[in-house]
Amino acid sequence: MTYPHQPDHITLVITHGVQREKRGEYESWLEKLKTDAGRFPGYQNVNILRPVHGETTYTVLVRFDNIDNLYHWIQSDQREIREATLANLLSGKEYIELRTQT
Repeated sequence: MTYPHQPDHITLVITHGVQREKRGEYESWLEKLKTDAGRFPGYQNVNILRPVHGETTYTVLVRFDNIDNLYHWIQSDQREIREATLANLLSGKEYIELRTQT
């Protein structure tokens, strides 16, 4: 679907607090997430902001060309499978935000 004033891309911003002892498993989870997302139409990239100075919070930026393609990935079976394995790696809730840029 085409929308007037369609942004150049849309970014899903995901914030995770990761259990210290699970960081290695979480890094593997991130690699699988990047591979899965890359198979979907409109995928542009994934940027990972890793924790510094002993912190445990990761910020993951998943960028698609438009909201329809992003939602196709969000609602996919592949993402549901990834999300099912995530809960035991986190120290708190997952935070998600959508950002656009024109």
